[in-house]
Amino acid sequence: MSKIQKQSRRARIFFQSLFVFTPIAVCYYWLTVETSYDFLTSLGAIQITHNIDSYTQLPLTLTTRILAMIASLFLCSIIMYALKVLINLFRSYERNDIFTLDNVMSYQKLGYSLFYWVGASVAYGTLMSLILSFNNPPGERMVSVGFLGVDFLTLVLGFIILIISWVMKEGYILAAENSHTI
Repeated sequence: MSKIQKQSRRARIFFQSLFVFTPIAVCYYWLTVETSYDFLTSLGAIQITHNIDSYTQLPLTLTTRILAMIASLFLCSIIMYALKVLINLFRSYERNDIFTLDNVMSYQKLGYSLFYWVGASVAYGTLMSLILSFNNPPGERMVSVGFLGVDFLTLVLGFIILIISWVMKEGYILAAENSHTI
């Protein structure tokens, strides 16, 4: 087994683990946040993206937790889509299929998934501000929309990955044409 195949296998197994772990972690977070079971946040193992105290002073109700978990799982689904694409890409590398049209399409899907991520994260932030402040008394509920600097960098990275996929596609076409030349 070549080095590429070995490393691809390791990467594929890592991404498969993340594929399983990610939704479990999201559910665990929303079920335990601000409870005595919330050891990940209290130990500093994870950083929350939303400061819950800035939206509400009330304890989170079960309904609020479930709605926040559902909203987070929708955002998580984009991560899982990208992980699935990466799993397929590294499975292809593991079979030693390096310069194929399927790999080109995988890179293209990864680039688009970053665009989906940015759009969904803006919607997610808005939805979470609404969910977390919903139990506040009228007049103290909030809706906030935000576009962060990291969102801009994610868009740039998406464009870079799309350009790489375009270059790989052109290389694949040239290699296919050359293989048919006598």
